[in-house]
Amino acid sequence: MHLLVGNPTAQSGRAEGRIEDARSLLWAASVPHEFLATQPEGRTVTETAAALATGRYRAVIAMGGDGTFAEVAKGLLQGGATVPMAMLPTGTANDQGKSFGLGGGEADLPRNVQVIAEGHTVPLDGGRIRALDTFDHPLGEDWFFDSAGWGFSALVLRMRNEDRRLVAGVPILRDLYRGQAVYAGAILRAFALAAVQEQPFEAEVTTAAGTVYYEGVTDLIVKNTRIYAGAWVLDPTASPEDGEMELVPFRGRDEMLARGVMDHQEVPLNAEHLLALGVQVTPPLRASAFDIRLLPRALAQPVEAQIDGEEWVRAERYRIEVVRHAIRLVVPRSLDGHAD
Repeated sequence: MHLLVGNPTAQSGRAEGRIEDARSLLWAASVPHEFLATQPEGRTVTETAAALATGRYRAVIAMGGDGTFAEVAKGLLQGGATVPMAMLPTGTANDQGKSFGLGGGEADLPRNVQVIAEGHTVPLDGGRIRALDTFDHPLGEDWFFDSAGWGFSALVLRMRNEDRRLVAGVPILRDLYRGQAVYAGAILRAFALAAVQEQPFEAEVTTAAGTVYYEGVTDLIVKNTRIYAGAWVLDPTASPEDGEMELVPFRGRDEMLARGVMDHQEVPLNAEHLLALGVQVTPPLRASAFDIRLLPRALAQPVEAQIDGEEWVRAERYRIEVVRHAIRLVVPRSLDGHAD
């Protein structure tokens, strides 16, 4: 028996029909399952943990975006279960699905269900992150599986959430302004804000290899899986199962846009290509643990923070520990570079 976790109220209720389609395909593929609806305010994690702790299920399936993926994975770990985790991606960015060769469109659903039925698994690392104040007092602790980030990308997420709340009560706007449109609007607003009030920050990052100081950073990302923001590959050599993550700094919009353009054209990203565009990039910093100190900006405002595509605690310091092979993930058997 599998446990399927999804949100029937997502996409203005249209997700309910897609969940029913998925359930029909799962039954047809001889994948017996029970359904658990996601809950607000973090309760999906605790309810998933409680369900898996019963020992009734041989696998759990996350149906939704990267946020649902993270909640289900945290529930799996919180419940102490050792069952594998599968996914039926439906989100806007779909970083996790794309990173493991799974599309998020309706046409991808039959193949994704077949992947679940075959049950081929690979290990996936997880990140334990703690936010600390100036005196090292804990402000928050959590898991992430896709990325943690500070600066511009986190600002876009905050604006996306503000826009979602703004249009939630207006049916016509809610239907028109959703999915990629929400991200697009938030990115445009964030770029406009940055043009008026650019706020780069400094970061001091300590790993087992020593301390690195980054100046003039507008975005700082710690990445686990391959795809970022639905399209970019920040480090083509990265692996989600080697016990390390990659810290990638961005200095300004030119570097961010250059990476996006290069990936859109399907040209392998590397420093030489970006230098040809007049953009100098800093190589990723790879480690199994990071101690990150964010230094005050001009207005002394805390730097925006996000984990797995959701706003998170703003703080001066963060500590990240990579937990190797935190969970086992069901992926296509043909996936290159992985083995059971």
